Amino acid sequence: MFEKLNKIEQYIFSGLSVFLVLFYSLSAVWIPAATQYHRGIYVFVTYILVLMLYKSENKYLRVLDYVLMLLSGATVLYWIFNFEAINYRAGAETQLDQIVSAIGVLIGIEIARRAVGTVFVIIGAVMLIYGVYGQYFPDI
Repeated sequence: MFEKLNKIEQYIFSGLSVFLVLFYSLSAVWIPAATQYHRGIYVFVTYILVLMLYKSENKYLRVLDYVLMLLSGATVLYWIFNFEAINYRAGAETQLDQIVSAIGVLIGIEIARRAVGTVFVIIGAVMLIYGVYGQYFPDI
């Protein structure tokens, strides 16, 4: 799949992969990073790598891939910079928290659909729906 990327994308892909290895190696040995940086950087870089490998078939929809990359960066940065505030107001999320979370979940679902397939997305959607509306189905 790496061979299907153009030269610039191959350099970006390789650079991000090396960055991920170096970041976690340095963080494990010398410079410990906070939780939000570990999780946020992992999610953001992984999302970019998956969107690069499993790109849209249509040339015009390729723009959507870049929009998803930017949106995933925005959601991750929001989470990283508001990590403590989000933790302190757990259960009392703001409307912006909910919107950013919904965008992040939808991007995650799209990435899962591309990488694993529709069956995984259906199972995940059923679990999300049950998590939200499960209280109305106590016998299940």
